[in-house]
Amino acid sequence: MNMRALLMSENFHKAMIFLGVIGSFITIIMGWGGMDFLVRTVVKKMLRLVPGSITWNMWKTIPIPVYLKFNIFNITNPEEMAQGAKPRVTEMGPYVYLIDYDKHNFIPNEDDDTYIYQDSKTYFFVPEMSNGREDDMVTYINLIFVGVSHVAHDFTDVDFLLETLDTMLAEKGEKLYRTDKVKDLFFDGISIQSYIELLEDPLVQQAGEIDLPEDFKDGKFALFKGKNGTLDAWWEVHTGIRDHREFGQLVAWQNKSKLSFHKSDFCNSINGSDGTLNPPFVEPGISDLYIFVPELCRSVKWQYDHDTVSHGIPVSRFQFPDIMTPAENPDLWCFCPHDDLSKCDIHGIASLAACYQGSKVFIMISKTMTGVTVQASVTMQLSIELVNWPAMPSFANASRAFVPFAWIQQEATLDALNMFLIRMQSTFLGLWPFLRWLNLFGCLGLVGIGGLLVYNGRKGSRTIDIAEEENKEGDVDQELNVWIKKFVK
Repeated sequence: MNMRALLMSENFHKAMIFLGVIGSFITIIMGWGGMDFLVRTVVKKMLRLVPGSITWNMWKTIPIPVYLKFNIFNITNPEEMAQGAKPRVTEMGPYVYLIDYDKHNFIPNEDDDTYIYQDSKTYFFVPEMSNGREDDMVTYINLIFVGVSHVAHDFTDVDFLLETLDTMLAEKGEKLYRTDKVKDLFFDGISIQSYIELLEDPLVQQAGEIDLPEDFKDGKFALFKGKNGTLDAWWEVHTGIRDHREFGQLVAWQNKSKLSFHKSDFCNSINGSDGTLNPPFVEPGISDLYIFVPELCRSVKWQYDHDTVSHGIPVSRFQFPDIMTPAENPDLWCFCPHDDLSKCDIHGIASLAACYQGSKVFIMISKTMTGVTVQASVTMQLSIELVNWPAMPSFANASRAFVPFAWIQQEATLDALNMFLIRMQSTFLGLWPFLRWLNLFGCLGLVGIGGLLVYNGRKGSRTIDIAEEENKEGDVDQELNVWIKKFVK
């Protein structure tokens, strides 16, 4: 049978009807609930922390580039600032570092459906993306000296002791500002030997036992000290195998299910994820999105902002909430390190004193996070509170101010390949409401055309049969006439 005969055959037309009916049935199922069910089922199966899986490998060693950027405030009038003038600053940077993330020492906890692990980060300077070099010199507010002044006033209000402390540190060369290399300030460490020697002084020891923070005992201080290429905190996270709603949710940090920095369980709660994993099917504006930020010593409930398009992909945009005072939101009283809540009275600034050994370090968050899996960017400004302490000569002329010393930005954008795959998936799902109708009409059209061809085929066959019978009858009549003519003769 040639191709034309096959296409004109009734069996082929019946096959068209069959395929059209089956296609219509499948389209109705998939188009009105089935596709959503299929996508959700596949996502639930994929988003599980199972060793060796794609999700596990992407979580263990983040495959996309993540950058840390520093902008440092260089004080241009340090001597005038010490005498009470408003500090004048210029920004240096950005100094850009590529972060290599990794996770180690996995311990499965099958009873709780969790994994315990340690994380590490290694920072690589990226000169071509930076505006400056790591050995640039910067003049900045003396974080340790200012921090010690706050701790000292929390420890005692005796003017003689405060003046003696200030004098001893001044004799060792400490003042309200200092100048160091950028890399030393952030990673390698600046010398704080003056404070080590101070605590070893018999006069200071007579005032009482003072515990030196563990990070300071080697005589070095850096903002990211001990966090470059070394094992860091212990984390415990849900795998999502038993319940997809718990995928990536934290159970503990540093072997604790709650923090101990703040005044109540509410503020000490560890909620949400570490920001790299979040449960699927988060409904913007309905579902809460929490991320635990250890640098801020708290969990943050990110606020849904609006839906937008990033790199051609529809995403939901979340942003860091406004930092409110206890007067504006009484639930936040426990984040204030003071007994007098009126001292936490500045909107947009949060104190980190509770988790930074009493130093009055403050943060301001200015950026947002766009699309958890597509793009993320968080920028915070670190400042320290400079106070006029009359009993301490180095601070006696200073004006109270929140002196900024750095912007720190961390950002990540999905790589081109994964961006393309997500864009294709997003495009298909976006077109699916239209495609399901197109496919349904196509399948129904196939049924209609197949049925019409079968009908026409059978009608044509009947016409041919009748014509053949009429021809046979005509032949008989003709033969009969010939026979009659012969008989008459």
